[in-house]
Amino acid sequence: MEIRKEWLKGYIDVIILSLLVDEDLYGYEMSKKMKKVSGNSFVLKEGTLYPALKRLETKLLIEGYWTDSEGAARRKYYRITSTGIEEFKSSQNEWLVLKNILQSFLEGNDHGKN
Repeated sequence: MEIRKEWLKGYIDVIILSLLVDEDLYGYEMSKKMKKVSGNSFVLKEGTLYPALKRLETKLLIEGYWTDSEGAARRKYYRITSTGIEEFKSSQNEWLVLKNILQSFLEGNDHGKN
């Protein structure tokens, strides 16, 4: 099932931060991981991914660095900063509250009927 893109639009930054919590990644790697983790339901195109990475760098939530590998193209990797980890944890807590609110409405509650 494909998810409406606008539902996830507000969560792009936290999705990127979640991928960087455990390991440094370069852009294309992030895109592949998003697709895999979401069961092919969520694909972030370059035109959305790279501006988001730039935005996160500007906010000092991630930092980029270049690597040179013998026989491979130069790649820009990204790592999460300590501020980024704090932001990610805060976003996790906010998501749990939001999830509980949505569940209250979507699970067929009687919405206050007596």
